[in-house]
Amino acid sequence: MNIIILSAIWAVASYFIGTVSVGDLISKLKNVDIRSVGTGNPGASNIYAEVGPIYGVGVFFIDVAKGLIVTLPVIFFKYPTWIATIGIIFFLIGHMIIRPWGKPGGIGMATTMGAGIVLLPVGALIAVLPSFLILIITRRPAYTGVFAFVSTIIAGWLVHFDLIATTTVIILAGAVLVKFQFQYRELNPHQ
Repeated sequence: MNIIILSAIWAVASYFIGTVSVGDLISKLKNVDIRSVGTGNPGASNIYAEVGPIYGVGVFFIDVAKGLIVTLPVIFFKYPTWIATIGIIFFLIGHMIIRPWGKPGGIGMATTMGAGIVLLPVGALIAVLPSFLILIITRRPAYTGVFAFVSTIIAGWLVHFDLIATTTVIILAGAVLVKFQFQYRELNPHQ
């Protein structure tokens, strides 16, 4: 199959995967309007706090799996890394910005972590233990996520020397930080 056609198909499929907000679906099943409680974010942390720990952990792992789904097949079948990059960018557009059937999803921390695991696997593995310790110490998922991204990027570059994969993870981290700033500024307009 032509690589351009494959890339276009992958971009569209990734976009539609990104439009599925697992947090919204689970909170609706539990009769909770997740967008009107806590942080208003349909992500794992708010689901954990407002719907229940088991649901928050479930959303986290499903969201990580979504990031894996849009990157792992590309890398597994040894297509160029830039196709995975296109897939995850279109995924984020569907997740964070443009959803044809509702409000955008959360900040995308877990889904971009899933993509980072595939793109820089050894870097992500190196980041696991220190990130977990940061979570235990601070009890702040946002701090943990930022630390996980930074350490994955640094360790990933030092181990993999893959400019496209490393740049993609930097773009993912930047997108999460921008979405975080905009979403939480709307929650607290006095900042």
